[in-house]
Formats: sequence, structure tokens, C-alpha cells
Amino acid sequence: MKRLIQLFSFVILLGMVASCSSLRQAKLDAGNDPQKAIAEVTQVMQAAQKDQIDVLADAQYQKGTVYLDDAKRYFKQDSSSESVLENAAIAKALFQDARKTADGRKAMASRILVDRGAALSAGVRQSGPLVEMLMDIDNDLKSETKQFSRALSPEDFSAFQKKYLALETKAVQFSQLSGSRAAIDNAIENDSDDLAPKTLNTAQLDYEAAMNMIAQSPRSPNIFKSSVETAQASATQLVDVMDVIMGAPGTPENIALQIVKQKRALGELTTNVGKLEANLQTTQKSLQQKESELQQKADVLKSQEEQLALASTQVRFQQAMDEARQQILPEDALVYQQGNTLVFRLKRINFASGAAVIPETSKSLITKVDSIIKKLEAEKVIVQGHTDSIGSDSVNKKLSTERAAAVANYLYSLGSGYKLQYIGYGETHPIASNETAAGRATNRRVDLVVSVRE
Repeated sequence: MKRLIQLFSFVILLGMVASCSSLRQAKLDAGNDPQKAIAEVTQVMQAAQKDQIDVLADAQYQKGTVYLDDAKRYFKQDSSSESVLENAAIAKALFQDARKTADGRKAMASRILVDRGAALSAGVRQSGPLVEMLMDIDNDLKSETKQFSRALSPEDFSAFQKKYLALETKAVQFSQLSGSRAAIDNAIENDSDDLAPKTLNTAQLDYEAAMNMIAQSPRSPNIFKSSVETAQASATQLVDVMDVIMGAPGTPENIALQIVKQKRALGELTTNVGKLEANLQTTQKSLQQKESELQQKADVLKSQEEQLALASTQVRFQQAMDEARQQILPEDALVYQQGNTLVFRLKRINFASGAAVIPETSKSLITKVDSIIKKLEAEKVIVQGHTDSIGSDSVNKKLSTERAAAVANYLYSLGSGYKLQYIGYGETHPIASNETAAGRATNRRVDLVVSVRE
């Protein structure tokens, strides 16, 4: 019901904006340059948001965002510079007015805004569900203070403080453990509870332990850092074990764990490339010593010669995964091995709704991934587009194909040097439930499936 009220209010706001023909226009430092004007007003908006003006003077702030969005839309449509500059100037004036209004209201909310600011600093805006929770608390706060015209009672202050502190904790948990959570959920989708129950249980226990440590001291990374690293290591172990099992169906969990251990041993040896050949020979002797044990599973394991032939590929995969985890945030992309391929799951391309144009802010992520893929000596990359279940099958299929094509074309423009294919699966390959906003966000993704020269 609250969402419907917010939507209704926003529609009314749009009508009000459309009906205003003589709103004040602020002077633009950018002069008559439309692109610089948009950048200037965007900075003004971001500064207002940082100072929490979006909650202290939400009506004027929201009007400002509407006019700024109109300026951006006119600019993209290649409309007249006058239309862009007019809307940008009105937006800047509204943000300035919002700041004046907020200055008169801060006294009534200064203490509770400290706790709200801490939640924002923890990264609330990185998660759609957390943003929705923030909006709900903010609306309750504005209602209780009558738009900050009166102070909170001690009891109400305590209640709102607890809400913002809880939100801050959730934000820290999301920023630290979202990658581990995604890895566990993906493994469960692939029946890890049957295929690798012990490894899954360990990952889940370590994840919950890390969640609890953060909940106890969300502002003390030195306290929860160790448990977070343990959770990440367990989640990575689960991904690696499931990759072995999925690549060779029928492999028992204990055998998969042995293979992962051996592959990691090979990966550790890559710190000195000059010793790679000697290290592989040592690994070969180790595999030969275990021949009698592995022979029992000969129908699902490759021969020792094949394992060694693929050892250099495994080493490159391990290097790529290590590099990706150092350079790319887990909320932006996830990298994992799937059989004899390496998958880069791009989770934050930020396509506009219903569109397939890659935002400029997302191109740096693709460029980083391309750089890592090139070092792999990749032979082929298949770009796979996926959507959530909102919308018709045909629309989702078309949209996912167009988005996959957009990413493939951008990789080609970077001088990829490897074969590129793209395909759109629409909503047919979900990795999370489409019943929740978080699940749908997880399903909206682009996967790069990399095959390398052996």
C-alpha cells in the first residue's frame, strides 16, 4: 500500500512539474555547453544527496531530479541546446532551494541524521532492497516529525536510531558477503545439497558466522575481517568443487575435493613461471602415487596425461580468478571455473530499463574483464544475456539478445583478438528466485563464457 501511495505521489509531482512554466532558473557555470551543464547540475544533486537534503527537503529535491532527468533526455534525443540548458537551470535552482529549506530543518533532525548518514556511508544505495528499506524508514521519519517541523521524542529517537543502525548493519553485510551469498545460492540452484552437501554446509556455516560477527560490530572491520575471509574461502571452495562435479557428472564429493586441492597446488606454483615445468612433473608423480585410488573412478576422471595437458590451462584460470578478485568488486562481477571454461558473471552493467545501450559508467568494468581475458589467451568468448521474469517471453528473449550483442560489440571494439559469439536466453536460465526483488536483480546479468587454447 505504501508503494502505491509513493507512486501516486510521484505521478502528482510529475503533473505539477509539467504545469510549471515559469520556475526560477539558476545561473549555470557551464555557460551554453549542454553536456557540461548536465555534469554541473549532476554534481549539485550528488552534493545535496550527500548532505541528506533528499530527505530533509524531499519535495524540492525530487522536482530537481525530474528536471535534471528531462535535461538528460533532451540531450540524448539531440534536442535543442535551449531545452537542455533550461531544464538544467531549473533543476539547479530547485536543488539550491532544497538546500535552503534543509538548512532550516536540520536542527530538528541533526542527531538522527548522524545515524542515517552512517547507514548511507556503509553502502545502502548499492542494494535495491536496502534502498527500499531506507525509503520506508525515511517516510516514517518525515511523518513522525511532520516534515522536520518538530523534534523526535526520546522514545521515537531510540526507535529510529535502531532502524538506521539495523540498516547500516545490513549494508555492511551486503558489501562484505554478497559475493559469498551469490556463490552459495548458485550452488544450491545446481543441487549442491545432493552433490556436495558437506562443502555446502561448511560454506553456509561460515557465511552465517561472518554475518553474526558483522552484526555484533558492524563498524569494526578488524573484528569481522577474519570471519569474512573464512566465509569467502569456503564459498570459493564450494564453487570450485561444484565446477568439478558439473564438469564430470557422477564425481563423488570427496574426489572432487581432492581434484580441487591438486588444482590449487598447481595454481600456487604459478608464482614462479620459470619453475612451472618442474612443478608439473612433481604433480605428475603425486598423481601417479594416487593412481590406485583414482582408478576406481576412471569413468569420471580424465587420465593423468590429460590432467597434465590441462594443467597450464588450470594455472591460467587460477591466475585470472586471482586477478579478477583483486581488481573487480564482488558486487560488480563474479568469476568462477565451470568445467573447462571460465565464466565472468557481470552483475552490474546497469542497462536502463528496456534498453540495450551500455552506460559509460559500466564500460570500465567490461574493459577490466577484457584485459584479464586477453591474458588467458582466450580462443572464444560466448556472451550470454539473461533477464528476470518480468515481461513476456518474446520481449525478454529479444532484450537479452540485444544486450548480449551490445557487450560483444564493445569487446570487439577493444580489439579482443578472440572469437566472439552472443546469445540471449531471456528468463529461461534463472540462478535465483524471481519472486523477490533481490532474486530478480541477480537474474538480470550478462555471462562471458571463456574457452582457451590448451
